[in-house]
Amino acid sequence: MNEKFGEVRKYLKKRKEQVILELIIRDYDKSNFYIALVFNTKIEKFKVLFIPFDVVDKRNLDEYVCYQFIHVSLVNYILQTFRHSRKIYLDDNFRDHLNRNISNYYIELHTYIDGEDYTFVTTQYIPKEWIFLFEVIVILFEHVPNIMGELCKTILMPFDDSADIIEYKTSFNFNLFEDDLTQIFSPSVVFMGEELYSKHNVLFLEKVNGKYFAIVHCHIVVVEYNEDKKVLNSYCDCSSPGYDAHIYAVIRGILDQQFRPFYKLMVVDDKDDFSLPNVIARYYLCYGMENDALLVIHGSKKKYLPLSMLLEGLIKVISDPNRELEKQIRKQLSKKLSKEELEEILLYIRKN
Repeated sequence: MNEKFGEVRKYLKKRKEQVILELIIRDYDKSNFYIALVFNTKIEKFKVLFIPFDVVDKRNLDEYVCYQFIHVSLVNYILQTFRHSRKIYLDDNFRDHLNRNISNYYIELHTYIDGEDYTFVTTQYIPKEWIFLFEVIVILFEHVPNIMGELCKTILMPFDDSADIIEYKTSFNFNLFEDDLTQIFSPSVVFMGEELYSKHNVLFLEKVNGKYFAIVHCHIVVVEYNEDKKVLNSYCDCSSPGYDAHIYAVIRGILDQQFRPFYKLMVVDDKDDFSLPNVIARYYLCYGMENDALLVIHGSKKKYLPLSMLLEGLIKVISDPNRELEKQIRKQLSKKLSKEELEEILLYIRKN
């Protein structure tokens, strides 16, 4: 990658193109890209350069680069954005959102404006704190091949309040079903993880939309495995150093196929929505109750749905193996409702 980047530098210098802004995306699902806003001093025009590093042959770089002219008004907008935001990003810590436990999903942005150079680094997503960069990123991606649109949408997910974001804590190049777990976990983590697993502390484990979701003790764990590229990503909401043991226990459960499905909830904003032909609803994985609320997973975070939503007819249970969740709801609501009222509520929430 560094060698190819050096070749690009030589190539741009030879073409008399001055780099104003460059975005480097490295090892993102094992893919590598280079995007730059450049000024060609020979023709005095601005262009956006795109290079898919994975297919580049440095001996014949011309065959792989892709240029798109960009209107000067958009360039001025980008320049003004950085000039007006300069006070915000002067702090080195502000520009550094790198997760140093992950060697991939690397995003790096360099600016060369008004004689000053700044570097922004982050992992997986453009953080919300960099809101002033949102339009800049969009403009760059609008001037590269359309196939890159999905990546643009992915790295900007934090700005979409409806998106279910999972910020992985660890990522490994690893064959989940063939390699030994001791390659990626220390002996102490293996010991703690085996103890968690053997004591059946993986309370829920299910594969949903290509990801494995689990509950270990009270903690949410997410494991994503890309079979084609042999990349293992993992997340745990535990803030203590022991989160690796939770992840290990879940992987052991995956390998042993010890799955236990979550309860599934269907949630609407108005009970009349349930009568619509195509119900506009949100779906949640539920893993029990805490006091007067249902515990659900929202993205990768814990969310509470108050029992009052049940009483208002805004929740239906669409999956409840052995009616275990119903038993918990019954126990909690029996303190508040008569027997007849309780049975009416329970009948309603399980009526699909």
